[in-house]
Parts: sequence; C-alpha cells; structure tokens
Amino acid sequence: MGNPCGMTKAKIYEETEVYGIPVYYGSGVNPVNSPAQLFVAWGRGSLSNGLIHTFNIESKDQGVLWFIDEHEAEAQYVKYKKF
Repeated sequence: MGNPCGMTKAKIYEETEVYGIPVYYGSGVNPVNSPAQLFVAWGRGSLSNGLIHTFNIESKDQGVLWFIDEHEAEAQYVKYKKF
C-alpha cells in the first residue's frame, strides 16, 4: 500500500492517554506548502497504520495540529495531557 493522499509517515516521540483518548506528540513531513514538521494529535483515528493527516483537523474527539516551532508544539502537547 502506498502513502494515501494527504497523509505522511508519523514518528511518535511521546504518547499518553487522557480519559481513554490517546494523545501523540511527534514529527513528520507536512507537504502542504508548509515548513511545519511537528504535530500534536489526539483521538483513536488520528493515526492510521503509522500515517497521519498533513493538514490541521480539530474536533473534540479527534484532531491533528501541525507546528513549526518546537516549543509551541511541546506546550500544546502538555496542554492536552492535562485534560
């Protein structure tokens, strides 16, 4: 199977679970005309076979947020870990 359109391989640095919802902090290549390479993702469907969406998705149950700045990405991950 190839890389589906709009997805990239995810490298997970840290993973936790909050109220049964997985939360991920990692990196990947975001090819959507953006230098963003770090992400915070949450929800059961946010990762699919090691792949992650290359665009921001934000809902209560599932999401992916891409960041350029490492400190901003880490701060967002810490924020989601506290919920």
